[in-house]
Amino acid sequence: MATGLCQRKRSRSKTMKGRISPEQRLARADVELGLLIAAVATRIGPQRIKPSKAAPFESLVRAVVYQSVSGKAAATIFKHLKEQLGGYVRPAIVIKKAPSALNSAGLSASKARAICGLARWFCANPSVARRLTAMSDDKIIATLITIPGIGVWTVNVFLIFSLGRKDVIPAGDMGIRRGVQLISQLPQPASPEQVQERSQRWQPHRSLASVYIWNAVKLNLSQNDLNAARRKT
Repeated sequence: MATGLCQRKRSRSKTMKGRISPEQRLARADVELGLLIAAVATRIGPQRIKPSKAAPFESLVRAVVYQSVSGKAAATIFKHLKEQLGGYVRPAIVIKKAPSALNSAGLSASKARAICGLARWFCANPSVARRLTAMSDDKIIATLITIPGIGVWTVNVFLIFSLGRKDVIPAGDMGIRRGVQLISQLPQPASPEQVQERSQRWQPHRSLASVYIWNAVKLNLSQNDLNAARRKT
């Protein structure tokens, strides 16, 4: 009995030692991406995706607010919007507001319309809304992009940061395109098609790869930073 227990412990120990991190898997699949990851980790530490505790509606509203706006400006706008809604970003509250009433929080007219449309959809489709978190990535995208003003980028951000889905690539995002430009040494930002093609090798960790790429662009990393990471390997 004791011998069998020891053998199981040794087997389990070997399994633990054999595990590799998502970063290591990504680096093995794509050397240049691995250098970018190493450079980012050196600056700000390892990155992880933690699902949001916010309800899906609030998370989607947040994604709309953050689209095409700096993080600092978006955070201020979202804070003002939440205050205007009495501290609760809920469909039943937003649906009572006219889009023009949301403009005072700093939202553009198009984003205010999108958020009001999102609230109407949630109120009109409560059963579908409740099932959102249990749907596949593709099903969630297909469902939500039918709402005016809600595009694939918004849903991708929702999938990554709200639901913590692990294999999402926002191929059309300019930050992602610039990151792929960096690791591919392209003269201009990669096209969404080039991003999709390169990201195939990052499966099933494309969400984490995206987070590292976004941070690399935010940190303004250059080829020199990747070369420095290469010298350390």
